[in-house]
Amino acid sequence: MASSSHKKKKSKEQSNNSQGILENWFAGHSEAMTRFIHETSRKQVNVPKVLEFSWLREENLTEAKTLLKHQKLKSFLEMTGNVYPDLVKVFYCNLVQDGKNLVSHVKGVKLKITREIWSNVGGIKYSGMKVNKGNTAGIQGFNKMQFYRSCVRNPTEPVARFHAGNLTLIPRLLAYIIAWQLTPRGSNHATLHEEDLIMLYCIMNQLKVNWMSTMVEHMLKSTRLPDYRFP
Repeated sequence: MASSSHKKKKSKEQSNNSQGILENWFAGHSEAMTRFIHETSRKQVNVPKVLEFSWLREENLTEAKTLLKHQKLKSFLEMTGNVYPDLVKVFYCNLVQDGKNLVSHVKGVKLKITREIWSNVGGIKYSGMKVNKGNTAGIQGFNKMQFYRSCVRNPTEPVARFHAGNLTLIPRLLAYIIAWQLTPRGSNHATLHEEDLIMLYCIMNQLKVNWMSTMVEHMLKSTRLPDYRFP
């Protein structure tokens, strides 16, 4: 049976190791380390999802494939690679907006996400309409209720809530891509928010969305709101 002094020594060693890791991640920045311990570390990172366009072709979902290609989202939606959740949290802990760019620090290295990086890495360019909740002035013909009814399997049923499960196949698939990949959230993926309906309307009607602006706003929102997971 381990003695209490041995347990204390082991606990102290673990604490020192954890402190050393944090100092490495934050390059000794004590204020950021404190913020990470008490706030950022408690939040979860969304598990990344990948859409294979070859699967869309095999399943004869050519309409969805065409609509997503029109939005120039193929490269982004098919991206794969390793994810290191702890370092993702460090990135978000230090994330700020500097003019047109997102800037962070991880292990003392300054990371600047420019428009060129969005384009070269994710295939996303700064073009199209900036759309979000309450900003529908430039979207011709958008009416939340009318659009939702036009997508559901039974338009005559009363609408108690906006739910992806009631949609026909293509809108339902696109709604889940929005909730899981484009503006990913931690839960309620089937509940359609107003922003979801706006983005879905634009995709279905081939109105180009400024996805770079949408994703930057979503990333920054995740650092401010406690109920948001990190995308």
